[in-house]
This record gives sequence, C-alpha cells and structure tokens, in this order.
Amino acid sequence: MKIFPERVVLELTPMCNLSCFMCPRHYIEDTEGFMDEALYKKLVDEVAIENPQAIILPFWRGESCMHPKFKDMLRYTLEKGMRVHLSTNGHFLDDEFMNIFFKCEFVTFSLHDNRGYKNAKKFLKAKPSWSSVTIQVSFVDVERSTQKFLQECTSEQGLNGFDSVRLYAEHTIEGEFGKSGLESDAERIFCPKLEDSLVVSADGQISRCNHIWEMETVGDLVNSTIKEVWHGERINEIRCEYPDVKCSPCDQWAGHTKGEAWRKTEDGKVNHVVYSNISSLCETPKADASFFIYMSDFQNLKSCLNH
Repeated sequence: MKIFPERVVLELTPMCNLSCFMCPRHYIEDTEGFMDEALYKKLVDEVAIENPQAIILPFWRGESCMHPKFKDMLRYTLEKGMRVHLSTNGHFLDDEFMNIFFKCEFVTFSLHDNRGYKNAKKFLKAKPSWSSVTIQVSFVDVERSTQKFLQECTSEQGLNGFDSVRLYAEHTIEGEFGKSGLESDAERIFCPKLEDSLVVSADGQISRCNHIWEMETVGDLVNSTIKEVWHGERINEIRCEYPDVKCSPCDQWAGHTKGEAWRKTEDGKVNHVVYSNISSLCETPKADASFFIYMSDFQNLKSCLNH
C-alpha cells in the first residue's frame, strides 16, 4: 500500500446536465450539492505537500463544470503545479474553460451526443502549441450514439486527431456498482484501487473506489486529513476484508475499467487494447495495431495488510 494515495478524486458536484439511461447516478440518492471551495483547497494543499506527484481528478459522479467556482478551483490546483486529469461531457466549453483544460495533463471528453462531440473536436483544433494536454474521447458501449462516433474516430489512421479513444463497457448492472457481467476466467487479484486511490464526495465523505458510487459511514475529510483517512480504521478494514459484500459484485479489479482503448504511439501507429479479465492473448490482422488482453501486473495480495 502507498503511504499516501497516488490518485485523489475530488468530486466537485454529483449534479449533471444529462441523464444517460445507463449512468449509475440513477442508483444514488445524493445527486445535488457542490463541494465547498475551502474544503477543496484544503485537500489540494495537503496533496501538494504530501505527494506533489499525485494526480488530482476533480470529478466523479457528475459534471464538474457545473460547479459555480469550477474555474477558480481548477486555477488554484494548476497554480500549485499539480497534475490534473479531468473528465467532462463537453457541453461547457467557452474560452475560459478551454484555457483551463489546455493546462491539464489529461482531459477526456465523455461523449453522449452531437454537442459534446462537436466541442471535443473544437477543443482539439484550438489546442495551442504550448499545451501538452493529452486529449481523449470516451464512449459507453450500450449507447445508441456510440457506434457513430466510435467508427469515425477509430477508422481514421490518426484517431481523427485525438490522442486516445476509449470504449467502456457498461459497468453498473441492476444497481450493482462496478458490475459489467462480462465473462471472466482469471483468478481475482487484490484491487489496486485500494492501494493507490482515494475518492472524496462533494460533501467530504469517502468512497472506497470510483466504481462504488456510495459513501462509507465512517470517515470524512471535513474533520480529518487525507492521510488520517488513508491509514484509518475503516479503509484498512475494507482492505483486510477484500472482497467484501460491496466489492464482490464489481469485476473491474484488474486495474482498468473493462472495455477497449485505441492509443497513438510515438511512431504514429495506433495500439488497440482490450481490457478484460480473460487470461488469453491474441493479435488482430491489422498491421498498424496490436490487440491484446490486458492483465494487471499488480501483486495479488491475499493476506490482510499489516498497518
């Protein structure tokens, strides 16, 4: 286990301007509210001191751009020199938003309609030479719009200009968070999320994982520090009892959300990767893409962690 998390998810809001039919938001109760700016800054300050190389992900169950202080909060984070990875549906994209996005390390446009896709291409085209942001577009396999956009992006040799294209399998089935229901023949390993990531909801409560869209009843960041919660009794209990009743239905434990990815390489080719819990390996006949089943190389921790 890491001394301090390498990835810190700070949910700015669980609110969203869309209502996608497959979204796990339909199974949660807390769909309103915004993270207090003072709390956000307190957490960013701690990350900057304890692990300045950690990645801050200022989003989770909603559209973060809806936060009235989004621009100020992101500027604060970037001015601290922090690594920021952001996800947005692309509906909020004025010049101020774009200038902030350009300074992030990674931005993924989670696309569900023409407006989002159009704005993702607008952002890509407007990217200035000084920006090193990695730009990804992502889709969910069960949406009607997916095949149209996915085919347009992946049929082009250069991914239509994007650095990466991600296709996610639907990963909450009948209210069971993290469950894709896809076939698996691999032995379950200890989930790396419990070793390197912490999720904080908009009201300061904690979740064990970005796939489990509900809060723990013990521990909050309003009255505690990240370090205290990370080494606290509840998180250690979850690690020791893994997989417990909440983790057991989830099948995202290999280290990557199930689905597919197309990514550019330095030599201009495209790698096509399938993330699954299938322990087989194969290649596609496409000369410019490698196709393989990914298995996490994280150590399988079967015994209870000692702290």
